[in-house]
Amino acid sequence: MITKEIFGKVDGKEVYKYTLTGDNVSVDVLDFGAIVQSLYVDGVNIVRSFESAEDYKLRGGYACVVVGRVANRIAKAKFTLNGQEYQLTKNEGDNQLHGGLQGFHHKFYEVEEIENGLKMTYISPDGEDGYPGRLVFTVEFILTGRTLSVEYSAVSDKDTVWAPTHHFYFNMNGPIGYANSNHLTIYSDYYPPVDKELIPLGYKADVSGTPFDFRKGKRIDQDKTELGIYDHNFMLNGEHAATMLGDVSGLKMEIYTDMPAMQMYTGAGKEETRRAEKISDRGGVALEPQFAPNAINMDGFEKPILKANEEKRHYIRLEF
Repeated sequence: MITKEIFGKVDGKEVYKYTLTGDNVSVDVLDFGAIVQSLYVDGVNIVRSFESAEDYKLRGGYACVVVGRVANRIAKAKFTLNGQEYQLTKNEGDNQLHGGLQGFHHKFYEVEEIENGLKMTYISPDGEDGYPGRLVFTVEFILTGRTLSVEYSAVSDKDTVWAPTHHFYFNMNGPIGYANSNHLTIYSDYYPPVDKELIPLGYKADVSGTPFDFRKGKRIDQDKTELGIYDHNFMLNGEHAATMLGDVSGLKMEIYTDMPAMQMYTGAGKEETRRAEKISDRGGVALEPQFAPNAINMDGFEKPILKANEEKRHYIRLEF
């Protein structure tokens, strides 16, 4: 079942919220930013949420938005493709993060209702944020039973780069427990070490004996990184990316994807380890299936190249 209601306004334009309902699972999706505004599993909202459309624009950051054209960081905000260098917009120092100054996260999407879900479309013009090609981008949210699938597709009229993600912030405990006390398993043997700007150094390191070894599962806050938080990428062993379990709620989620990596970020919220007493203050742990940061500029990593007039697809699937 799909319902629709007005959620508020952004820049004077009405924002609509669409609700999909499955087997004790429901998801609210906004046509602004293709934002997952809530995701209820057995009555518990497990994602970072804000109570108004204006909050998402003014202070929501990347909370549960779609990200494009390219997720994560591109060093020096430039890349070379087919012998031509492209200069992108800079929005994190000298680098580009999550698609640049415009990005896909604060755009309005055309919405079409499909079987068990929604199809949302945004057309990115040639040269937006420095990227070549007019890109027709779609994201589909499909809820069947206790599985939410997020399926992406894109077609460009020029060779370009494209590497989407959804910037989910999860807390399987919801408002009754801490986000960083969740038990997390990441199916990854290697991670790319990074410099002080969080740009990969160009090689993959073994997670063994490091804070990045989540293969046997552990509390998220069990170990500390050099940053004090996690803002790091994991190279996935296969399509089963992660398992997350709420230590208080007992709710469990399995994450699957066809993308080669996943970013983990634990810096959301005023104090990530506290309980979210108010929905509007909810933090969470970001788990973002994607390509490796700066992959287009690095050898030895899968490059997110989209050839002209060829459709490419990727997916993220959440099973509860």
